Amino acid sequence: MSGPEIGRAGRRTFIALLGAGAAAAAGGVTLTGCSGGGSGASTQGRAETEGKLAGLLPKYVPYESVKPDLPGENGAAPGFSHYPSELRRAVPEKMVPSGKEVSAMTPLWSPIPPGLGSNSYFAANNERIGAPVRFNILNGNDYGDKLGPILAAGNVPELLCIPGWNIAGLTRFAQAADKLFEDLTPYLAGDKASAYPMLANLPTRAWAYGVWNNQLKAVPFPADAFPWMLMYRKDIFDQLGAVPPKSSAEVLALGKQLTDAKAGRWAFGSVSDEMIRSFGAPAGWRKDSSGKLVHKIETPEYAEAVAFIRSLFQAGYVHPEVVANAGADENALFEGGKLLIRQNGLGGWHESLQRQLPINPKFDPQPVLPFAHDGGKPITWGGDPAGIFTFVKKGVGEARVKELLGVLNYTAAPFGTEEYQLYTYGVEGKHYTKQPSGAPKLTALGQKEVSQTYVFLGGRPAAITESEYPGYVQSMNAWQNEAAKVREPNLFDGIRVEQPAKMAALAQPFDDALQDIFRGRRPVSELKTAVKQWQDNGGNEGRDFYAKVLSDNGR
Repeated sequence: MSGPEIGRAGRRTFIALLGAGAAAAAGGVTLTGCSGGGSGASTQGRAETEGKLAGLLPKYVPYESVKPDLPGENGAAPGFSHYPSELRRAVPEKMVPSGKEVSAMTPLWSPIPPGLGSNSYFAANNERIGAPVRFNILNGNDYGDKLGPILAAGNVPELLCIPGWNIAGLTRFAQAADKLFEDLTPYLAGDKASAYPMLANLPTRAWAYGVWNNQLKAVPFPADAFPWMLMYRKDIFDQLGAVPPKSSAEVLALGKQLTDAKAGRWAFGSVSDEMIRSFGAPAGWRKDSSGKLVHKIETPEYAEAVAFIRSLFQAGYVHPEVVANAGADENALFEGGKLLIRQNGLGGWHESLQRQLPINPKFDPQPVLPFAHDGGKPITWGGDPAGIFTFVKKGVGEARVKELLGVLNYTAAPFGTEEYQLYTYGVEGKHYTKQPSGAPKLTALGQKEVSQTYVFLGGRPAAITESEYPGYVQSMNAWQNEAAKVREPNLFDGIRVEQPAKMAALAQPFDDALQDIFRGRRPVSELKTAVKQWQDNGGNEGRDFYAKVLSDNGR
């Protein structure tokens, strides 16, 4: 499956990518989602090549349950446009032989489902696991705010999912990780991972991002190849005679064409990151002609993009709720036809289809192909190998750690397995029925009970699998393959970087200033002031740190 929807794009996405783009850190590592700010990094910062971490990581043993129909090119995800007629059982034994209840905490960006004891979807999965998993499910948009107090109190569940963008907002996370979470190296390094075949099937590069304090601290959720895409409501575009944009001039023209306040319709939600990318700003750092590192916010392309985004706000083309609140519920606004263009995590597409098609069969969101602001050759920003992590509580004992890893082994089962089908769709005939194509379709009970809970306990190799939505797999695969052709080179590729805490803490105040500029509360000229403050308060030190990382690695 493609990655889960990860909340609002825009304000939080900017903060997540501010640290160093394709080399910033979740806990210092590059963030591919949207949220967070502050300092999850080490105080001074640190960096290691992924190769130097090899002794801590599981030996990769591929597991292919079914061959993809559509290849993923240049790192894009493969597509499965047909459902397999037979599913493989990947985890034949119960993973928790003691039967003892497992406590877990996960985020969710959709309605909270009925809890343990009144949810037959949970019961079916827990029967296969061998023990009940009691989820504490929190709203994904507020998840980072809740994590700080929980970690400070040391009151963590046995399995704790933490998105990387939330880690970036946690002060001195590395110290908390050392105190609260189990070192998984003795259980998973090298050939030891063979005891958990589904975990051994996760990409080695993703595992490297689960290392803190020179210990394997987390099971990674392999990330989508791209942090987000620009989506538009094709069904409404067709009604209005509109077409997706191929330049910033066409974006501006669409703002005028689509916005009709009397009809309760505006052109845009959050689009800032995609606009900044379209103007050619880098994801994080790039080198100038002299070899000096320059951060994205210091580039002329960035300044041009900020002025353009401000013009969309000033013209009244951005939905008023987004203007008033950078964390507005854009899912509801987009799906309700109140705004027609927005950026979102890749997983948000199929999740919106799940919510809307049963009540609006004409609902048809589609991705905008990457474009450059002047109509020339675009660039895209790639993501890191992993952006979400699941930690195991420290001090539960060896036998219990093995059981908890067994749960994560179950939730890592890939598409084409019985386990994937069960934790994604529930029980056939109860939670879903098979369409003529073989693809599942949730029943009314499935829509009520099935949720992305087990999914967040562990990742599986990225794949596009949701063939229950006609045309979705083909369209997503085509978009990813096109986007992969123009992906921006990454200066820090293969280096796991934990950015200095001082630099990480600069993201929030800069973003506050940026949001004020977008909304006209500060003049555009204050962008230079905000950049200067960022430089003086730690950005220049960060530049020296990242330059040394490159120098130390011969780049």
